[in-house]
Amino acid sequence: MRVLHLTPEFPPVIWGGLGTAVGGLANASARAGMSVGVLLVGGALVAGDRRYGGWQPFSPEKISGEAITNEDGVVFFHVSPDDAHEIGLRLGSQWQPDVIHLHTAWLAPLACAIRERTKAPLVLTVHSLDRAEYEIGEMATHWTIQDAAIAEANRVIAISQSEKDLIEFYCPEVLRRVRIVGNGIDDSLNTGRSLQSRCWSKDCPVVLYTGRFVQRKGIMELLAAIPEVLKKAPTTQFVLVGGYGGGAEIERNWMLETLLPFRDRVHFTGWLSPSEVAEWYSASDILVVPSWYEPFGMVILEGMLHGLPIAATDVGGPAEILEHERTGLLFPAKNVAALTDTLLRLINDSTLRQTLGKAAGSEVREKWLWSRIVEKFRRIYQEAVVTALLN
Repeated sequence: MRVLHLTPEFPPVIWGGLGTAVGGLANASARAGMSVGVLLVGGALVAGDRRYGGWQPFSPEKISGEAITNEDGVVFFHVSPDDAHEIGLRLGSQWQPDVIHLHTAWLAPLACAIRERTKAPLVLTVHSLDRAEYEIGEMATHWTIQDAAIAEANRVIAISQSEKDLIEFYCPEVLRRVRIVGNGIDDSLNTGRSLQSRCWSKDCPVVLYTGRFVQRKGIMELLAAIPEVLKKAPTTQFVLVGGYGGGAEIERNWMLETLLPFRDRVHFTGWLSPSEVAEWYSASDILVVPSWYEPFGMVILEGMLHGLPIAATDVGGPAEILEHERTGLLFPAKNVAALTDTLLRLINDSTLRQTLGKAAGSEVREKWLWSRIVEKFRRIYQEAVVTALLN
C-alpha cells in the first residue's frame, strides 16, 4: 500500500492540531509497513522566517522538491505553493500512489489532478468543517471550496461521530462515502514518567490552556472565569499557551482589565514548539478545554497521555473521548459559571484530580494510540482501492 498525503502541515511545520495529527498518522502508517509519501505545501521556506511559529524544517537548498526521508521511513517533499502543482503531478507519475490522502480542501484541485493521472482513489479527512466553523464558531470560512472537495472524494473521513452528523446534515449526498476514524497519539517514556511522578496534592495547582486564541476555542469564557477562580483559589496559577507571536505580545493583546489584579498568576507563553508544550503538560495539574466547537481535540489526547485531569466542554470530540466523572469533567459550552465551578472542583479536590488523571492515562493508552488507529485507516484505504478498481 502506497499512500501519498497532501497537507500544509507536517512536523516540524506545525501550526496546530492538524500538523500533529497528519504527522502521527503518516509516521505510524510507515511503522505499520505502508509506503508513505507526504507532499508538504507551504511552511517556513525562508531561513529565519517566523510566520509559522519559528519552524525552519529544511535548509534552503533542500526545498526545491527533493525527497527527504525521516526516521520512520516517511518520504516527503517540501514545496512552495507556486511549485506544488508541477511537482505534485511529477511526483504522482513517478511515485504511483495507491491512495491519495488529502488533509485540506484548498489542495483539492492538485489532489484531483494527481488522481486523474494515477487513477488512485482520493481520501479526504475533514479535520474541521468550515460550515460549522462559521455557524458555531463564528469564524470566516471557505465553505464553497471545502464543499466541492467533499463532493470529489472517494472516501470522506470524519474524525468523530458529531462531525459525521454535521457532514450528513450539510452534505447528505456523500453520506455513503463517509467513515469515522478519530486521530491517535504516540506514547513515550517521558509521558509515562510524567504520570508516575506527578504530585497530586500541590497547594498551588497550575491550570493549563493550550490552543489558538479564537472565539470558538472558548478563550473569552476562560478569561472571564479566571478572576472568579482566583478570588476563591488565590494560589492557583494559569498558563495560557498559544496565539501567534511571543508571550509579551499575546499578553498585551489579551490581558484584560479584569485580569490585571491577578497578573502575577496568569502567564501567557505565546507560540511554543511541541517539545516546549510537552514541558508545560508535565508541569501542570489541570487541563482546560473550553471550546464552542471542537471536531476532535488533539489537546485532549495529549492531556490524557500526561495524566492530567481535564475540564472540557460537552461538545464534539471531547464529549466522545472523555467519560464524564471517570476520565474527565464535562461542562456546557459558553457557560462561564459552569467553567468556573468545574475548575474550582478540580482545584479543591486533589483526590479527584488523581482519580481522573490516572483513568485518563490508562484510557488513552488502551484506545487511542496510533498503532491501533492506523489499522482503521488501512481498512479504509483498502476499501477505497477495491471500489476504484470495480468502478
